[in-house]
Amino acid sequence: MRYIISILFLGLIFNASAQNEPIKVLDEKEVNFMFNYYEQDGSHSPVTGGIGSEKLECVAPQTSLNIPFDTVHNISVTLGIDHYTSASCDQIDRFITAASSEYLSSASSKDTRVHCDVSYTYHNPVSNNEKGFMLGISKEFDVVSLAAGLNYSIASEDENRQLILKASAYYDTWKLMYPGEIRDGEDYLYGNTPNDYDLDARTTATFTATYAQVLTRNLQVLFTADYVMQRGILHSPFHRVYFNDPFVVFDPDTNSMLAWKTMRPENLPRARNKFPMAMRVSYFVNDFIITRLYYRYYFDDFDMTGHTFSMEIPIKLSSWLSVYPLFRYHEQTASKYFAPFAEHPVDPMTWEPTEEFYTSDYDVSALTSRKYGGGFRISPIYGIANVKNKNNTISFKSLEARFAQYNRSDGLEAWYISFAMGFVF
Repeated sequence: MRYIISILFLGLIFNASAQNEPIKVLDEKEVNFMFNYYEQDGSHSPVTGGIGSEKLECVAPQTSLNIPFDTVHNISVTLGIDHYTSASCDQIDRFITAASSEYLSSASSKDTRVHCDVSYTYHNPVSNNEKGFMLGISKEFDVVSLAAGLNYSIASEDENRQLILKASAYYDTWKLMYPGEIRDGEDYLYGNTPNDYDLDARTTATFTATYAQVLTRNLQVLFTADYVMQRGILHSPFHRVYFNDPFVVFDPDTNSMLAWKTMRPENLPRARNKFPMAMRVSYFVNDFIITRLYYRYYFDDFDMTGHTFSMEIPIKLSSWLSVYPLFRYHEQTASKYFAPFAEHPVDPMTWEPTEEFYTSDYDVSALTSRKYGGGFRISPIYGIANVKNKNNTISFKSLEARFAQYNRSDGLEAWYISFAMGFVF
C-alpha cells in the first residue's frame, strides 16, 4: 500500500544518512543480512476517512550481495520481503453489502511485498569516474513496480570533490480496490484473482544531482537537488473521504449515521512535481567523534512545503565499537486538497462534492514530527570471527543495531528496530 511504504521509508532503511555518498567499490565479496521490525498506531486512518485505527506492524528481512569482479567492475544484488498486518486496511470492506460480501479483499488486513534490485558499476581509474545502471522489481497484492536507473559520477584527482548524477524511472501497475459499500450498483471490478480488478498505472521519474567536497581535514559538505515527476494514478481508491453533509457522526465506531454520510473514494490530480533540496555537513571533532548534520527543504505543486533537520553523532569508544545517538525533526504544510473527516464541502441542494480533488490522508496534512533514537556498530579491524578453509576465508565483519521512536503531531506514534550483519569472503 502506498501510504504504508511511505511511512516505512522513514524508519527501515539502514544507514539512510549515507544515501547520497559516493559508491564504494569493494575488493572483497560482501554479504549483508538485515532485519527490520516496525510498529505504529494512530487514529487518523485514510482508509476510514481520516478517522479510525492506524495500527500496523511490519517485518522486513533483507539480504544484499556485493560482488567486485575486479577493481573496475562491480555488481550488487538486493533481495527483500516486507510482511505487514494492518488494522486500517482491514476496513476496506467496513460496510458489507450484497456486492462486497461475495469477494472480500485478500489484501485487507495483511500483505507481503517481495522486491529485488540489481545494479552494475564500472569504475574508470584513468579518468576517475564511475558509471552504472540499476534494474528492480517489487510485487504485492495490489501493486507491481518496475524500476530502472542510470548513474554517473566523477571525482577530482585528489578525490576531494565529486559530482554524482542519477536518473531513475518507476512504472507501477495498481489494482483498483474500492471501499466495499460503494460497489453495490457500481461498475467496479473486485475480487481475489488478478482478473478481478480494474487496473491503472503510475510513472515516476527522478533526477538527482549531488556535489560533495572535502573543505578541510575536519569538514566535509554535500549538496543535493532532486526533481521528481509523477504521472498517472496518485490516489488510493480504497481511501475514503467523508463530506460535510447534515448527518452528524459523534462516534464513528458505533454511530450508524456513518453509513449514510456522503462518501467518495479519494481523488487527486494525475500529475505531481516535487522539488527536494538538501545539504549534509560532516565535521570530525577529533579522532573519536563525528558530527553529522542534515537539512532538507521540500516543495511541490500540491502546495506542500517541508523542512527536515537531522543530527547524528557517531562516537568511537574503541577501535572496534562505535555508538551514535540520532535525532530528526520535520515540519510540513498541508496539501491544498486535504481536509479532515467530514470537512470537505458539498452542494447543499444535491449533496454532491463541490471540489474536484479531495483527500483526508493525514500524511499530506500540516504536521510536525520527531524521531529520536540511537545505535551501535561493532567492526573490529580483523573481523568479529573468521572461518578458514583451503580456498577462502569467511569473515564476520560487522554487527550493527539501531532503534528509534517516531512521534507525529496528529497523534501517530511509531518505533522500529533494525539489525545488520556484514560478512566478507
